[in-house]
Amino acid sequence: MDLLLLLLIPLLAGLLLPLLPAGSPWVRRGALAAALLQLLDGLWLWQHPPAAISAGWLPQLGLRLELGLDGLTLPLVLLAALLTAMAVMASPVDQSRPRLFFALMLATNVGLIGAFLARNALLFLLAYELILIPTTLLVATWGGERRAGAAIRFLTYGAVSGVALLAAVLALGWLQPGGLNFSYAALADHNLTAEQQRWILALVLLAFGLKLPVVPLHGWQPITYSQAPTPVAMLMSGVVSKLGAYGLLRFGLEFLPDAWVAWSPWLAAVGAISAIYGALNAVVQLDMRRLVAYSSLGHMGMLLLALAAATPLSLQGVIAQMLAHGLIIALLFCLVGLIELRTGTCAIPELSGLLNPQRGLPFTLGLMLLALLAAAGVPGLAGFVAELLVFEGSWVAFPWPTLVCLLASGLTAVYAIRLFNRVGFGRLDNDRADWVSTSWGERTPALVLTALVLVAGLWPSLLTGFSETATAPLALRSSDAVTVIAMAPANLNSAQLPA
Repeated sequence: MDLLLLLLIPLLAGLLLPLLPAGSPWVRRGALAAALLQLLDGLWLWQHPPAAISAGWLPQLGLRLELGLDGLTLPLVLLAALLTAMAVMASPVDQSRPRLFFALMLATNVGLIGAFLARNALLFLLAYELILIPTTLLVATWGGERRAGAAIRFLTYGAVSGVALLAAVLALGWLQPGGLNFSYAALADHNLTAEQQRWILALVLLAFGLKLPVVPLHGWQPITYSQAPTPVAMLMSGVVSKLGAYGLLRFGLEFLPDAWVAWSPWLAAVGAISAIYGALNAVVQLDMRRLVAYSSLGHMGMLLLALAAATPLSLQGVIAQMLAHGLIIALLFCLVGLIELRTGTCAIPELSGLLNPQRGLPFTLGLMLLALLAAAGVPGLAGFVAELLVFEGSWVAFPWPTLVCLLASGLTAVYAIRLFNRVGFGRLDNDRADWVSTSWGERTPALVLTALVLVAGLWPSLLTGFSETATAPLALRSSDAVTVIAMAPANLNSAQLPA
């Protein structure tokens, strides 16, 4: 029952919110309470691993209600619950059309949690497609001036991703030797031929490469992240994009390992190209939102490199990078949103002197500095731990792509310093600059995320302790990068949850 509560809490809250009066403060409070209750339930399940759920649903179609929690999905469930709560807190108290807004936020959460808990590929597909609807509506209704174009592009790319995943899932289920079966346990038996694995993996890479995204499948990302309202950008960049990495880990490495090994050099190259492309584009941006968006693209390239390497250490780095980047990117968008709220702009050339203690936003800029340092991988912060695992684990398999990603990581410091120097220092515009400091209520989400970035940097086991035993069976290369590990089925069950 505790496992079902992860889904039922946001689902029931999302259905009840539209019944409240439109101007009631309980709309926002109810959404926040639902997200916090879900987070508490996830923390309870961390200490008390639940039994998996398996029940019939539509047996003719091979669809069963199969849910479970393991070391791969537990940290992502906690991340989704946490960032949903922070996104609700980061939304304005006077949010327009609050009942619809928060109901759509909770619907996105239901899709995310359902995808992470699913142990049936068809069930995963349903949850995966569910996410596209509320996120598109959130961008189209509450986004910036170019929200219509951003929503259409996001929907188009998402639809292509969904169709590709549908084809891959149907192929995986239909090609099972025992008949139609979409259960993860059956799909992990590796009964497919090398040729079948190759063309199914092509569909999987298209589907999840669009969601992550990576170059050249990233066309929706900069405009969507820049036009989405701040809470939605926090949720999309912090968690929704991680569904792409999780999908590659589950459907690529676990279900199609032979094809993954064959394609991995090309994937490592694409990861390196994405990392350097994202970093170089971030350096030249004149808008803070687009800068943060391109920085996220660069870090997703590093994730793909670690997935391609598929060593035990690099796969630990994948989970650590998903968690660290989720916290950092959500923090950056939250702080950019606060600056935009007070100054009315995200344009870097129009901002300067925000560190001024009298008329600037020194507290917000101080948090921004720490977030930028974390994104640049400075030791003592969450980003350093994750990138160290990614680079060390990937080096033995793909040294040259790893060097390119190291260069991209160095460029992170360039655009971080450039942004902070342009926005924090210099003269204030006397005609515009007399901004009211942010309130403690507005700062709370940023403070919580900042604290977690600090704690995760000083206590790295928060990023790695969840998944060490769960990622080890998925490794396709040993630490010497020469031996390809035998493709034994990965035994991923609730017993692997950390005690």
